[in-house]
Amino acid sequence: MITDRERAVQLVRCLDEAFTRQAGVLAERDDLVESQVPPGATPGSLEQALFLFYVVPSDRGTKSSRLYTRAKELYAERPLLFDPTDVVQRFSGIADPHLVEATGRALGSRYPAETARAWYTNSVTLIARHSGDPRRLLSCSSDARALLKEIQSFRGFGPKTGGMFLRAAIGLGYAVCSNLEDVLVPVDVHDCRISWQTGVIRSRTVTCFEELDYHRHVALVQKILRDTCRDLRVSWLNVDRALWLIGSRCCVAGRCTECPLAAMCCVSEQGPRERAKREPLQATLWATESSPTP
Repeated sequence: MITDRERAVQLVRCLDEAFTRQAGVLAERDDLVESQVPPGATPGSLEQALFLFYVVPSDRGTKSSRLYTRAKELYAERPLLFDPTDVVQRFSGIADPHLVEATGRALGSRYPAETARAWYTNSVTLIARHSGDPRRLLSCSSDARALLKEIQSFRGFGPKTGGMFLRAAIGLGYAVCSNLEDVLVPVDVHDCRISWQTGVIRSRTVTCFEELDYHRHVALVQKILRDTCRDLRVSWLNVDRALWLIGSRCCVAGRCTECPLAAMCCVSEQGPRERAKREPLQATLWATESSPTP
């Protein structure tokens, strides 16, 4: 796989600037994890911290907006499910069928038993390490690298969900961190697809109009975006937020005209695919030229 550094710089600058001025779909921020506040709670409260602590690791293989809606409904009906002390006292353990029903199945999780396991296990661990308060977890270190490591020690907080939780914690004021530039951007397959279609990563044998096994290249894109943000002295927080919004609002819905990356994207109506009808030579060169990185 070939990395195009110039394209990476263009991508990061475009995303950071577009998010700042709320361009196109980047003005629609209701579905961002930072915007999820349970009924009756206020942003930055203990209640919101607990809500996100339980919901974020459940965000796997599920449409986020649907998950957030169901989680708010669950909170309104059974708020004590989001209290770690009550969870440990009320349920018998990780395999309690009542817990599976109350959490995984109620949320529509793809893996309801795993959702329940994480719900109970994380409750026990949060009580033991941070007195049952996720705000204590999120303020346990001012070093972003150490804080992310602590977050990821909880079940279900992987590279993507752990990074999302860190991003939300900083955005909501639960955490104040240094060394954020050394933390990998929490990229998923959707972000990898965007990087492929905008030419940040390329192949000598596959054109940008074809699909890849994006899972294989997530780690590469994580490093490219982290390093590019660091070199440009741009925080990756807004870059990651912008990528999430584009992936969930533009790419899946064909809203190319509202996407700030439309001119870079090979599948956009404004991108090389359509220009290829008028400029076949230039489009071919775009798909094959590269700036190899060892």
